[in-house]
Amino acid sequence: MPSHRTATRSRRASSPSLTDVAEHSAPFGGPLSHLLPTKLSPPQTTSVLVARGVPLRKLDQGVSGKLVLVTAPLGWGKTTLLTQWYREACARRLFAWLSLDELDNAPERFFSYLVGAIRRAAPDFDAYIASQLDAQVELPLDHVMSVVLRSLWSLGRELVVVLDDFHVLRERALVRAFAYLLEHSPPHVHWVVSSRNLPELDLAKLKLTEQLVTLDSRDLSLDGEAIRELGQRLCDAELEPGDVEYLRSRTEGWVAGVKLALLSVGEHANVGEALRKAIGSNRDVAHYLADAVLREQSGEVHEFLVLSSVVDQLNGDLCNALLGITHGPALLADLERAQLFIQPLDTQRQWYRYHALFLDFLRSQLACDFGDRLPRLHRAASAWFAEHQRPDEALKHAFASGDRSWCLELTARCAEAWMREGEIASVLHWTEKLTAEEIIRSPAICVAHIACLILSRRYAQASSALRDAQHRLPVAHALSRQLERLSLLHAILSGSAPGSGIELDGWPDQEDPDVFMAGALLAAKAYQALRMNRFDAMRRLALSARETLRGLNSPFINGYTDVLIALADRAQGNMKDAAERCEAAFARASRGRRNPVWVNAATALANARYEQNRLDDAEALCIEVLPLLPQAPAFETFALAYLMLARIKSIRGKYAEAWQLLDYLHSVLECGHQTRFLAQVCGEKIRLGLVEQVPERMRVVAREFGLGERMRRGEWSERRFYDETWERLGLAQAWVLMARGRYGKAHALLETLRASAHDVGYVSRESSLLAAIAVCHWRAGDATAAFAALNRGLALVQRFGFNRGVFDETPGLRELIVAAATQRKLSHVLPSRYTTRFQDVLSLGSGGPPGLADPPGAPLEPLTERELQMLKLLAQGLSNQEISERSNVALSTTKWHLRNVFAKLEVTTRTAAIVKAQERLHRNL
Repeated sequence: MPSHRTATRSRRASSPSLTDVAEHSAPFGGPLSHLLPTKLSPPQTTSVLVARGVPLRKLDQGVSGKLVLVTAPLGWGKTTLLTQWYREACARRLFAWLSLDELDNAPERFFSYLVGAIRRAAPDFDAYIASQLDAQVELPLDHVMSVVLRSLWSLGRELVVVLDDFHVLRERALVRAFAYLLEHSPPHVHWVVSSRNLPELDLAKLKLTEQLVTLDSRDLSLDGEAIRELGQRLCDAELEPGDVEYLRSRTEGWVAGVKLALLSVGEHANVGEALRKAIGSNRDVAHYLADAVLREQSGEVHEFLVLSSVVDQLNGDLCNALLGITHGPALLADLERAQLFIQPLDTQRQWYRYHALFLDFLRSQLACDFGDRLPRLHRAASAWFAEHQRPDEALKHAFASGDRSWCLELTARCAEAWMREGEIASVLHWTEKLTAEEIIRSPAICVAHIACLILSRRYAQASSALRDAQHRLPVAHALSRQLERLSLLHAILSGSAPGSGIELDGWPDQEDPDVFMAGALLAAKAYQALRMNRFDAMRRLALSARETLRGLNSPFINGYTDVLIALADRAQGNMKDAAERCEAAFARASRGRRNPVWVNAATALANARYEQNRLDDAEALCIEVLPLLPQAPAFETFALAYLMLARIKSIRGKYAEAWQLLDYLHSVLECGHQTRFLAQVCGEKIRLGLVEQVPERMRVVAREFGLGERMRRGEWSERRFYDETWERLGLAQAWVLMARGRYGKAHALLETLRASAHDVGYVSRESSLLAAIAVCHWRAGDATAAFAALNRGLALVQRFGFNRGVFDETPGLRELIVAAATQRKLSHVLPSRYTTRFQDVLSLGSGGPPGLADPPGAPLEPLTERELQMLKLLAQGLSNQEISERSNVALSTTKWHLRNVFAKLEVTTRTAAIVKAQERLHRNL
């Protein structure tokens, strides 16, 4: 056994040794009356106790091992928890309790009380310790530990020994002696140690052998239910859920903080208001922390705690820079070991933070005692964060320091990098803290501020800022040219620039000093070309933007041009290329933050997955994107996300949610005068009215958008250069006409729209319009024309087939395709992978969109011979006219017979009748 001795030596050589006295000592319970009984049992606390089920269960489970270690700062309820556990478990366990104090640093006193505590629980414990010892003698602890260990091994039954407030033991030899005792104690002895800091024990070895269970401040924190119960007992009031959550988040479950706040409420009528006032003032908490925590620290630690509170998060190197020291990391490690309301933020113990209430207290001390040093501390913190590429923290402390020249320099530096990365919100957050004069004084900040107003769709503010800058600057100022470019960027993205007034083929000057602005303007022109359906010009401009920015890391513009090219691919029918580009752009964007780069890529990918009929994936992305849409630089992304989610909701039968999304989008677009996207909202609402079979809603939408008036003015009477607003509104009017049975007019309108889309090579819109034409013919009873239009549409997208959007935009397309396939009228065989992916769309289940035909009449049984003849002809895919000619029956009589057939077969569409006809013909022939 190794030797353990105290560092202190006896001043009186004649004093007896511990061994000498131990040989003549009396057992506890007899002459050992010098032991204070209050140290040998839990405190008789009057504290209000609340249920602590989780930590109590952890204690119960932990005593099956050798050591349960409970560590937490002052006021976290360690003793209260152990007292509660003791009272609940003492009936089924043998407990020894020892409350430690500063005097127990004398080894003879410590072991005297330890033996006394155990003998109080187990009178047959046979260790003997002297009753009178001189603290200044040299103490051979080896023999004492041998006596105690031998007696513990002889005890022979389960025993739990609780040592409360272990942190008071600062005598290193005594701590080492206890560590030896712990290591060699028998398996039926279980130790429970509570401390404000981590004791110097071999915890790693215990952990490896699964003999250690630890509870820390996270385990001891009061949860919402405990706070609510405590509020009832201390305040005699039922706390509102919001008050409970506020108290929990501000105190982080710190027991003393919660109690102090609740006790300060008293009989206040408004408990929530009183709680916020109590937490906000921190008066009681401050007194508690000042007396119980700060006053106990050395001067160096005291000053370190107060001065380092200037930052939200602590790092050793940062503390060195703040305080002009070199041992910041060691001080932080000491604070953590001492459990001084500090928490590590990473597993490497590099970053820390103070408890929220402790931080508030320290900052009040900082303002009071070191107010004159605050500007220098903030300036030093700002410089450190700037050097370590943490721009938000750097700017926060820069502005707090009051050094405006440093604020301008740092803002200009950060804004340039943020612009390239697409951190538009960050640029505006900090530039708006500057005055107008300061913004104008820095060309880089002025350009970044106005550009970000434009890219965040705050067009009115951008116009005002542009006018102000142009008014303040002389005509020949170097910034004037940049302001002209910003005006053009504003005109393009806000939609106020006429398409013909912009030179789409313009190339920036080769020696342009602002490369990012030149690339951004080219990207904006590419967007304008896309809106004008000049797809080749769009690609050329997008590639020019990327080429201009080569060598300059600009994920924002590169990601934006990726999305634009994907939209052009989709418009021209290259669905596979569009999807692959969207997947790649999203993968790149996902490596960064959730900024406009990610929003653009995620929305584009959601659209690609929707078109592929991957509705769950598309919906999940839309829901994730929605809260971030205010960051989107163009209405394209904003509108697409809402339209897509509304359509998915309608597919799932959640019509009320779909209408809410469309109404919200409608109101936002109206404020922004975005007619192109408003036309899409109109079409989507008309379609939703068709699917729901609510004609009144369709009429309201048609009146709101003036569809009938436009029709009377001849807006769609002849083809024109393709305009998406014109086409989308025309398609909506065509569906209104079909719902009224006016198929001829609907067909003429749709053909006009299709021809215009064809002229500009807008393949995706032409295929969608051909699908609508096919359904129009089908509803009119002209199957031949319907199949012909259907095949023309499929020919445009023969490699991929119609995407999901075409099916959803065209109620009735599903039945038409199935009928064409059944009658072998499709000129292009749909690939098996396509039919597998779109199986739910192509099936004829009851969940499909209803047709526009009148409901069938009452069924008649059985089929007559004439009706059976009609059924055979119908199964051949003949139109009504062809059936009339083949059977030598008038067309009106043919229609009457077919209505009877539909009724007897209990179907409502020709497609369903064909399917049942095949079944019946197989049975009858």
